[in-house]
Amino acid sequence: MFGRRPAARRALVDTKPNWLHRGLAVLAVSALGVGVAGSVALTGSAQSSSATPATAQPSVVTDVVPGVKVPDAFDARSTSVTRGNARPPVAAATAAGRLSAHAAEAEASAAESAASSGEQVADPQAIEARAEALAATASSIEKQDDTLVAKRKKAIAAAKARATKGCVPVVGGYTIAARFGDVGAWARYHTGFDFSAPIGTGLRAPTAGVVMNAGPGPASGWAGNYVVIKQADGTQVLMAHMSRVSVEVGQKVSPCDSVGAVGQTGRAFGPHMHFEVYPKGIEPGDVYKAVDPLPWLTKMHIKP
Repeated sequence: MFGRRPAARRALVDTKPNWLHRGLAVLAVSALGVGVAGSVALTGSAQSSSATPATAQPSVVTDVVPGVKVPDAFDARSTSVTRGNARPPVAAATAAGRLSAHAAEAEASAAESAASSGEQVADPQAIEARAEALAATASSIEKQDDTLVAKRKKAIAAAKARATKGCVPVVGGYTIAARFGDVGAWARYHTGFDFSAPIGTGLRAPTAGVVMNAGPGPASGWAGNYVVIKQADGTQVLMAHMSRVSVEVGQKVSPCDSVGAVGQTGRAFGPHMHFEVYPKGIEPGDVYKAVDPLPWLTKMHIKP
């Protein structure tokens, strides 16, 4: 008896409806169904996505509240708004695009500026003609420079020639009235050359040198107004009996520079210029230490 009663009780318990167990079973079945349904939905969505072209536009569902106006940008029926994921590349967003945009803008600006200012594109023929004109001008300038250089060289050569070549001390219209060594009214002999000419006839420096006496001086007792010019080698020339002196002591003179005029001052027998030559170291005015002027005049290419 006692052994059968527990078995009967278990059978009653097992067969006895249990609401808790049933509830749990229902929940399990429901969860399993939801999971299966979700898996099927995902699988179908993936297949649909793979089968749909990349350019297809997804449909957009909008809810419109009655009485509220929807902007065009949010209108699902508007074709002006692209809602796809694909976007065309923007050139300006890249460095190359920006550079191209700037170059195009600069070119357009330059063209607009040229058009507004009335400028024209340079003509190659005009450029070539201008280049030829500039070349011709440069050639002309070069020829002028060569001419100026040649003239300068000629002037320098002439100056050097004048420095080594003397000048007849009387401008013109003279005669040689007495020569070195002549005997006559002089105490011993004539100590120089006498150039006879009218009073006022111009006198010139025979060579380049420095004026050592101009006008009265130690030898004025016989020479009157006289000029002494000292050459670079120490030789000195004396020009006596002058009516006018136009140089000063210490002045540098060149061949043929004016120094005064013919006169009759001092001890003179008529208007003339007495010309003497003194070697280096001899004081001009010591008449009997003067030398014959003719060799010196010849050396200086002077033909009296």
